[in-house]
Amino acid sequence: MSTSDTPRAYHHGNLPAALRQAAWDIVGEAGVRGMSLRECARRANVSHAAPAHHFGSLENLLAEVVADGYERMADVILTTQQELDNTLLGCGIGYVNFAKSYPEHFRLMFGSGVNRTLPRLLESGERALQVLSQTIRHAWIEKYGSEPEPAVLQERTFLAWSTAHGYASLTIDRKTDQPPIPSAESILQLMTRCVLMPQT
Repeated sequence: MSTSDTPRAYHHGNLPAALRQAAWDIVGEAGVRGMSLRECARRANVSHAAPAHHFGSLENLLAEVVADGYERMADVILTTQQELDNTLLGCGIGYVNFAKSYPEHFRLMFGSGVNRTLPRLLESGERALQVLSQTIRHAWIEKYGSEPEPAVLQERTFLAWSTAHGYASLTIDRKTDQPPIPSAESILQLMTRCVLMPQT
């Protein structure tokens, strides 16, 4: 029996994490179309019933993958911010870098077929958004010496998010026969200036 055919002995508490990792790997290799509860069980070397027992459905398991994606995205953004002098630019660059590194996961995170009521997904998505929102808030205070109005902070947060998301989507889905796009840094530098324009 080969190593890959040998069943692994997972502690009961580690099995959900092992299944989530198997699901993450499948999505990365084959996209959401390659994902099934049976394939996830095969990858984790557990019974075919194990994924359904722990997660209930494929939609719920995909929601766990999306939650993992938001957590990893937030980590990539925070790491990128530490590497750059401009933390707001770091948000955008980190967002794009995550999409380039994990294109299939990125598509799943903003696609359909996922149970978006899963509490962990909602919490991890909110955390990722708060990284951006709080970065804008601190940059605003540093520039103007006062808090931005809540409506302005919300508006600028979605301006930054939509810019980074649009660029990331173009980067991973652009066809080879389409015109080249400017560098991420040049577009996102422009975004940072727009985000910090005075409120009217």
